[in-house]
Amino acid sequence: MAMTPLAGLHFVGLALYLLPYRLGIRKRYKLPVPVIAIGNLSSGGTGKTPMAALVGRLLREQGLSVVLLSRGHGGTHEREGGAKIVSRGDGQLLLSADVAGDEPTLLAQLLPDVPVIIGRDRRVSGSLACAQFAPDVILLDDALQFWQLHRDLDIVLLDARRPFDNGWMLPRGLLREPPFHLARAGMVVLTRADRVSSEQLERTKRAVQRLAPRAGLFTATHEPTGWVGLDGAQETLEAFAAESAIAFSGIADGQAFRSTLEALKLSLKKFCEFGDHHTYNKEETLALIAQAPQGLFVTTEKDLMRLRALWPAEGPALWALRIQMRVAHDESFSRDLLTFYGRTRENTTQGKSPAPPFPSHD
Repeated sequence: MAMTPLAGLHFVGLALYLLPYRLGIRKRYKLPVPVIAIGNLSSGGTGKTPMAALVGRLLREQGLSVVLLSRGHGGTHEREGGAKIVSRGDGQLLLSADVAGDEPTLLAQLLPDVPVIIGRDRRVSGSLACAQFAPDVILLDDALQFWQLHRDLDIVLLDARRPFDNGWMLPRGLLREPPFHLARAGMVVLTRADRVSSEQLERTKRAVQRLAPRAGLFTATHEPTGWVGLDGAQETLEAFAAESAIAFSGIADGQAFRSTLEALKLSLKKFCEFGDHHTYNKEETLALIAQAPQGLFVTTEKDLMRLRALWPAEGPALWALRIQMRVAHDESFSRDLLTFYGRTRENTTQGKSPAPPFPSHD
């Protein structure tokens, strides 16, 4: 395998980078409030955005003040330094998806009472969050590999269909870090658990329990809840059953989106799959529309964020499928989440040192 040596170099390079942290020579920046990170070990879609929306909502339901931090992948600000506020938690978007990226703008809409801040350096955006909003807790979307910032809880998502891909790190496989790093997780969620057999799910659970024996282990499903239009209008799931439609997506797992549409009984005339966080332009949008000027188009909510400024008002109907993360035994999930928060808050108040940040390979 030509990529095997490069995967080995990736593994060694990561180990050398993390060594000063393990030895205590280099310290991770610690914010004055509890920090929860949501992420995965691999590249690709495991459901981080709907999970961030779920965790943010659960924390808000307990009366906690939350600020969400995102890198802003795919937005023009990603190439800049510093941090910018996408939403102040008042339901108003301050930045477009072109600037902020699709995920932060979508999360700002799904969590209208949660401020959202973007920036590559979560130390900077976290400090801005504390100064501007004095939150009870900070939630990090897709920041499991942002090693410079201390987190009090890592929620790691694994796709139940391929939890560790082919077992290899990039570029031979899709792993950003090796499977044994799962040991640092406080909670592990196997997403798309309904897409595998019960036997395969049980095998994966046993593997996770060996790698992360102290982590809470949960399963979850991606559940469509309805349709959202360009103008914010909403329709039920059954609204387009048996209708012909052209579907397209620019997400990590476009085939999962296609399978969901087929399960909803849409008749797909065509399915166009673009790369993750695809940046649409005017010509491409008009070419899409030309395929069915009077037809029905369906896409994902992330894609809808990127198309709002491009899709002509007089164009054909465009609807996005809203997906919600549903965790089995959700009461236990909420209880574990709040237990971590309470324990962390108590340790912060009492000035106790955090647990070691990284697992060893022993």
